[in-house]
Amino acid sequence: MVIESTGLMNDTPRALLLSSEFPPGPGGIGQHAFQLASHLTRLGWELGVLAPQPYVADAQREAFNGRQPFAVAMLPDREAGVAWFARRLRIIHGAIRTHRPMLLIATGYRALLMTAAFAAVYRLPWVAVGHGTELLGRSLVNRWLTRRALESAATVIAVSEYTAGLIRAASRPRRLVVIPNAADGDRFRPGLDTSALRERWDVGDGPVILTVGHVSERKAQDVVIRALPLILARHPAATYVMAGLPTLQTTYEALAGELGVAGRVRFAGLVADEDLPTAYNLAHVFVLVSRRTADGDVEGYGIVVQEAALCGTPAVVSRDCGLTETIREGETGLSVPPDDPEATAAAVLALLDDGDRRREMGRRAREGATAATWSERIDQYDRVLRAALSPRREPAG
Repeated sequence: MVIESTGLMNDTPRALLLSSEFPPGPGGIGQHAFQLASHLTRLGWELGVLAPQPYVADAQREAFNGRQPFAVAMLPDREAGVAWFARRLRIIHGAIRTHRPMLLIATGYRALLMTAAFAAVYRLPWVAVGHGTELLGRSLVNRWLTRRALESAATVIAVSEYTAGLIRAASRPRRLVVIPNAADGDRFRPGLDTSALRERWDVGDGPVILTVGHVSERKAQDVVIRALPLILARHPAATYVMAGLPTLQTTYEALAGELGVAGRVRFAGLVADEDLPTAYNLAHVFVLVSRRTADGDVEGYGIVVQEAALCGTPAVVSRDCGLTETIREGETGLSVPPDDPEATAAAVLALLDDGDRRREMGRRAREGATAATWSERIDQYDRVLRAALSPRREPAG
């Protein structure tokens, strides 16, 4: 798809948003980019999106893009062959020439470096959204490039105080602003009928423990599996459901078998958008005990915890990352050390054993999340992005 300017009045702010991922496939950065694009368009921005859209069929992708009030141009991913990088450069170059943006916005590591380069070539102001993973690990060269990129941005927006700390440690940005992540207050709500999903996932009538996220080393579903023997000793009908891209499913199935809990584990795979709110409603406890991986992959915030909260589901999260900012300790959720199955089991049991406490924490979680949805956050983004605009210069030849 060609992204073109509609030729609206000159005072209409025009921007291109480059993201490392975008729906309808999975991914928190993609969901963040989608919400940002949707709400900025509602506020009058003329916006175009450029991003890879992996893990979905072409028909699903095209149908999704066609429903949006903004133009989406799919960027080829690394798996698209040796010419993917040159094709990506041509698409971005063409979008800048036709859309004539006043501002570039980057979210996600790959988009960060690419946007910095194009902003320099076309002498455009740009804003970086930092999530966390792009700021740790990687090679010395990549860390140097990341630092230079962040320091060239007009503003760097951190999605959490934790991420802001990583940004300060990695660079000296001109301006750093924290705008905490948020979830969609319209989609996610309590009181949904979960009977069909309960039957489809074969979880019986017992309590459900849920993780939504890529079944991977960072999301640390293996920690919850290791905690299951302790949980099942007191709640033998409990089931642990993992919803997300099942990359490590075979490995974790083997672990569950070794621990004798395979019968109480479900791998739901990628869950359709329309089923996610029901999944959160089905869960008694939401668990995300992410770890920092050896290559620096880290949880900068955790939008899924907010989504669960909007559905009235309290969470157990890991410390030493941005997840602790998604809960109020002891009020809307509990935090545990990373890579600690015993502590994870104890926290989950504290909620399963006391239904009144669990329901009250869920009520408070929803109350807090409802006051900080995208409807509120977008005003902050709008102010920061407008402040980053500078007089429009014609792109260099």
